[in-house]
Amino acid sequence: MPQTDIVTFMLSFIESYRKSNIDLTELQSALAGQAVDYPAFAEALLQLEQDGLLIPVKSHGRNGRTPSLAYRYRIHRQKLRRDQVSIIQTAAQQLHPAIKLDTYYRRTSEEWETDLPHIRQIHQYLAQYGLPENEITAPERSFALTGDEKWIDEQGGRELLEKIGLWASMRILPASDPLMLAIHPKLFSSVPTSGSSASHLIVENKATFHALLGKLNDLPFATVIYGSGNKIVGNLQMFAKQVPLPHVHHAFYYFGDLDWEGIRIWHSLNRRYDHIRLAAPFYIAALQHEAVPGKSNQRRDHAALSAFSQHLPDESAQRLTELLNEGRYIPQEVLSAEELHRIGRMSVWNKT
Repeated sequence: MPQTDIVTFMLSFIESYRKSNIDLTELQSALAGQAVDYPAFAEALLQLEQDGLLIPVKSHGRNGRTPSLAYRYRIHRQKLRRDQVSIIQTAAQQLHPAIKLDTYYRRTSEEWETDLPHIRQIHQYLAQYGLPENEITAPERSFALTGDEKWIDEQGGRELLEKIGLWASMRILPASDPLMLAIHPKLFSSVPTSGSSASHLIVENKATFHALLGKLNDLPFATVIYGSGNKIVGNLQMFAKQVPLPHVHHAFYYFGDLDWEGIRIWHSLNRRYDHIRLAAPFYIAALQHEAVPGKSNQRRDHAALSAFSQHLPDESAQRLTELLNEGRYIPQEVLSAEELHRIGRMSVWNKT
């Protein structure tokens, strides 16, 4: 990993870290599974020390290796934020005025760096053509903006356009796929009146969806929805059209793989829609099972992990962080049909 990438990676990690102080061992564990030796790691940390972003806690001493690193650091969050604000303000002055960057003042530098190449592509399009006047499909608009027809529907393009205040201005014809769902007949028939509430379970993978169908009538969910991976982020908007019960309060629970992609899908859903909860009982049970070697091509998103972990007990959140940093993951299929039904039936699912 190039030195600049190590520094960027470490910056993203400490930005999403929830505590004020961080131990050297935790910083090292963040790079578990990466091809980074001690000299390169130390050079990156010393750069962050020199920049004033990590401040050594002198009372804990240093490790005595060459180069020497502190056993504990204090994270200078105010400086992290000031640097981020300055970078975004400079970019805002150089981009098309229709592009709004306010949301990035509250987000991590990793998210900013990830989105910036696409933001520049959108700027180039707007600088040449201006805001579009005619409506076209998402694939057509996606190709015009980025050269990739799948970017808007399948690669987070809609979410980015919403973040920079351009979704409505892009005049995109709605063309989401229908939701794939199964209905609990008794529960569904009991929630048609105003003021009623209903819970719905979204699962990432097809095998888990089929496993839940066996005893759907015993579960407390009005519907079980097959998310089909990342497609659910765009397709969930079809729920209101397929289930036209506008006066019912709908609460959605999400259960996916315990890997970087599954966590990112929940995070995208949670930021885009109201009432998306973590199906914590399923995740807690899955974390009792053995993890397996992970998928090395998945992008790490520490902001998503931090938000996800806040909905788990501390011990479960710690185990999740450890196994991901070790390059392992737990697929949702680790729970058998019997476990799924038992957990779904016996857990408390709050609809308020």
